[in-house]
Amino acid sequence: MIEVNERIEVASTPQAVWTILSDPNAVVECVEGAALGEKQEDGSFDAKMAVKFGPAKISFAANVMVAYDEANKSGSVTARGKDSISGTKFKTAMQFRVEGQDTPPQSAIPIKAECELSGRLAHLIESGANLVIQRMTASFAEKLAERCGGTKAA
Repeated sequence: MIEVNERIEVASTPQAVWTILSDPNAVVECVEGAALGEKQEDGSFDAKMAVKFGPAKISFAANVMVAYDEANKSGSVTARGKDSISGTKFKTAMQFRVEGQDTPPQSAIPIKAECELSGRLAHLIESGANLVIQRMTASFAEKLAERCGGTKAA
């Protein structure tokens, strides 16, 4: 089990950040190696994600469901999928929310997630997960800040 507790800070208004985070197509543009596919009848999306774990690059095909609570500027993401080459499977659940103030513009996005892995590469992924999560979170924060017209907070 991989647990994620991250906090992203962006020098932009909470509404500007929420506008991006509540649009799956905009979010996927901020995630390195991710692609959003077709929307299914149940509201979920087909998705692909390629992640580098040291010298290994693992490509997952997934089904992703996103739920939003606009009043509280919060949401949840559940996903499950597998790598077709190794058969490694994952199941994840994530919660996020946008906090902050308009003047001066500052937003924070606390993120909590749990990811379960199984299959041949599960141990490799779990052993390198912390570094990969930090790298991907930093990259996401920079791209989110660019899209919001703000800057990544220190």
